[in-house]
Amino acid sequence: MENFPGIVSLLIACVELVLIINLIIFAEKNNENRIIIGILTLLFGYQFSEFFMCYTHNYSYILVYTSFVIISFLPPLLLHLVLTIGKMAKKMRFIVFIPIIGLLFYYLFVLNEFEITKCTVLFAAYEMPLGDLYGVIYYLPIVLSVVFLMNMIKNPSFETKKLNLQIVLGGILLAFVPVALIIALFPFLIDYVESFFCKAASIIALSLTIYAMRNNSKMIEKKDEWNNFKHLFGNREWFCGRV
Repeated sequence: MENFPGIVSLLIACVELVLIINLIIFAEKNNENRIIIGILTLLFGYQFSEFFMCYTHNYSYILVYTSFVIISFLPPLLLHLVLTIGKMAKKMRFIVFIPIIGLLFYYLFVLNEFEITKCTVLFAAYEMPLGDLYGVIYYLPIVLSVVFLMNMIKNPSFETKKLNLQIVLGGILLAFVPVALIIALFPFLIDYVESFFCKAASIIALSLTIYAMRNNSKMIEKKDEWNNFKHLFGNREWFCGRV
């Protein structure tokens, strides 16, 4: 396996691609599901770019910067999704992108400071300018997404979507909390944090896929939650995609 650096990224990218294809085919065409497909596409793009760079040993700072551009829009897009579900002000939904766009614009002037310092079968380690500032801008939308989701779950107005929201919240927490604990306990792994989180974000991809499929009107009409669950995971075409 040591001769195949980045191979886990490729495997995860393949899984995410299957989820994207199935969402395009089977999920309803609405704003929420389009955003979810966008999030999964970002995750797929990052995993594939990490695999490509590690496997080909092409550590061009332009490629590294491009992979950061791809993944940098994941947290604000996730927050944008939560705000869309909550039907909050449209202007507020787009303001969340301003901080990361500003930082990425600044990074255009220091491209040569982006580099991959190490590639393994599982993860890649990165060096980048203003890493602490990037971390704050990157993770703040995720924290805000958790806060908004928790408030929405408690709000009676979202009673019909409560279980769906809990699925999304659970996916975010299962992806975010373990990575945060690992970095807190083993700070020498900080250079791997982006790669760590993007691997863990495959859990978010799965939870968002479940949300999108459960959000179909045909499934909302069903009253039996167990039948909904069987419909979601018992549909082989949905899970495996069409051949």
